[in-house]
Amino acid sequence: MTRLTRRVAKDDAEKDVKVLIFKGMRRYLAQRYLAGAAASLLLLSAATANAAPLKVEVEDAADHHLALQGAFKGGLSNSWEWLLGSKRSSKNIVGINAHGLLAAHRLTGLQSHERSALKAAKALVAAYDGGWRNRRPHTQDIEFLAAAGYVIDAAKWFRVLTSRWTASSYVDYVIRRRGGYRSLAGWDIASAVRAAVAVGEVNYARALLDRVITRRASWDVASNGNSRMLSRASLLWALASYKSRSSLDTRQQRFASALLRSVMAAQTSRGAWLSGDGKSLSTQTTAYAVLGLAGWPTGQRSAKAGKRWLVSTASTDRKFVAGGRIWASHYKLDGKPTQRYISEIQSEVLQALAR
Repeated sequence: MTRLTRRVAKDDAEKDVKVLIFKGMRRYLAQRYLAGAAASLLLLSAATANAAPLKVEVEDAADHHLALQGAFKGGLSNSWEWLLGSKRSSKNIVGINAHGLLAAHRLTGLQSHERSALKAAKALVAAYDGGWRNRRPHTQDIEFLAAAGYVIDAAKWFRVLTSRWTASSYVDYVIRRRGGYRSLAGWDIASAVRAAVAVGEVNYARALLDRVITRRASWDVASNGNSRMLSRASLLWALASYKSRSSLDTRQQRFASALLRSVMAAQTSRGAWLSGDGKSLSTQTTAYAVLGLAGWPTGQRSAKAGKRWLVSTASTDRKFVAGGRIWASHYKLDGKPTQRYISEIQSEVLQALAR
């Protein structure tokens, strides 16, 4: 039996055991129902029933994401295609794609998910040590590497960023570099904030937040693609990350409150968020809204509704890896998928569901 076969067999066995445990628990609760303990038993049954389907969904989707990992033109080894089926990758998607497997591992406990994430981490470390550190580091890579335990490497590469830009000049650079798509700049800067927090650069994170608030009129606009809601949601996530290490000042609190109101108000009755043009439901924006809202008590109810929509829209892949769970990048207002599948969105959904 090959190592791959043994791994698959082991994971299948773990799945079978989990299913049996879940079914056994339901049978036990049914058989041992006692009138005097009805309330507590019903609460336990409801919690088990709600948690198990989500865990199974994440496990199946992570297995699918793992199966898509490989070497593709334009990217690193142990990475992903950007657009599934294109056979082409990009060097800036490794960390953001692998992060979903780490998140899935925290929920499922399956070592196969962690092992695949760590393969991507090793590929990134080799690339940066081989000369990538002379380029602008991708902050999503730094977020991922810190979460994967490569904190020293992550901190070293973040220092490349801080040696070239002050926090203010970095924010200005990102807004300028996005050009006609500057509504995405908030999404970029939010990642830099989370990366700074992850490597202990809390003062730099604070300065990034101060500048992005000051420059809000420059990025929170209806530019090409209109990614304002994606940026707002990602910044909510960044603010939650920052406040786990430092208290928010009055200005940051007002900014967070405004973002919370805006993101929550934009949620549709289905639990999802619209695309920038308002013509479809956006999987990516919904994933970031969940990630952002989950860090705030007033946003958790909306985050749960977003999770329910994500679970409800997962479909069985019949094109790339038969039987896996997958999400389209957008869904038409009638609920039909657009048939466009992007790897980083699969990872972002995994992170949202596991949060």
